[in-house]
Amino acid sequence: MEIGKIMGLIDHTKLNGYAKEADIIRLIEEAHELGTYAVCIEPSFMKLARDYINSNAYDTKLSVVLDFPLGASTTEARVALVHLYSKYADEIDAVAQIGMVKSGSWGYVRHDIEEIVNAAHGDSIKIKVIAEDAYTTIDEKKMLYEIICSSGADFIKTSTGFEDKEYAASIGNKTGAQIENVALMADVASSVNPKIGIKAAGGIHSAEQIEALLKAARRGPEPDSFRIGASGTRKIYEDYIAVQH
Repeated sequence: MEIGKIMGLIDHTKLNGYAKEADIIRLIEEAHELGTYAVCIEPSFMKLARDYINSNAYDTKLSVVLDFPLGASTTEARVALVHLYSKYADEIDAVAQIGMVKSGSWGYVRHDIEEIVNAAHGDSIKIKVIAEDAYTTIDEKKMLYEIICSSGADFIKTSTGFEDKEYAASIGNKTGAQIENVALMADVASSVNPKIGIKAAGGIHSAEQIEALLKAARRGPEPDSFRIGASGTRKIYEDYIAVQH
């Protein structure tokens, strides 16, 4: 793919705990310069980001994370936050309640995801639900993927990028976006909701990775169908340009 097409699939991300207001402004400027689809940030910066994007008439979308990175709040709190964030955000990236997934409380998980999806769509914003693949067994993945795909969510997403590597390894998993998980998402979606988008995030450092993940997702290279979460976007861009020359 051309580099512009690749950049147009990326949510340019800044989620570390020591980010400053100046870092968020820099992130937005980079996103505009590189042509990424969106920026993805913590909600404490959402008003700053919305005002900056609007004042500069940038077409960069604003995505805000919800209950990140643990997915440990109550459904009622999560719904209330969706309504609050929708005043500023175009999209929300929400973490599934992984503790309930690990407890096998599937009715709770289904109800929670349906509630936050309905809240987002009621406020006319998109929602991506993070499955946090590193923490789940293959059977848990299949069940969680089915719930997310059937919920009406706009995207199913692989990872937060903040996974505990030791725990992941203890159940035979790697952290970050893995080809096999994206392929499984595509398999489940094909029978449940073929229109759901897939977002891969965590440890993505090259255009080659992006193209491989896109192929596994069996999606077209369009931001409504496939998305990448990346913090090292400039390096991806510069490395691609260097190879072409």
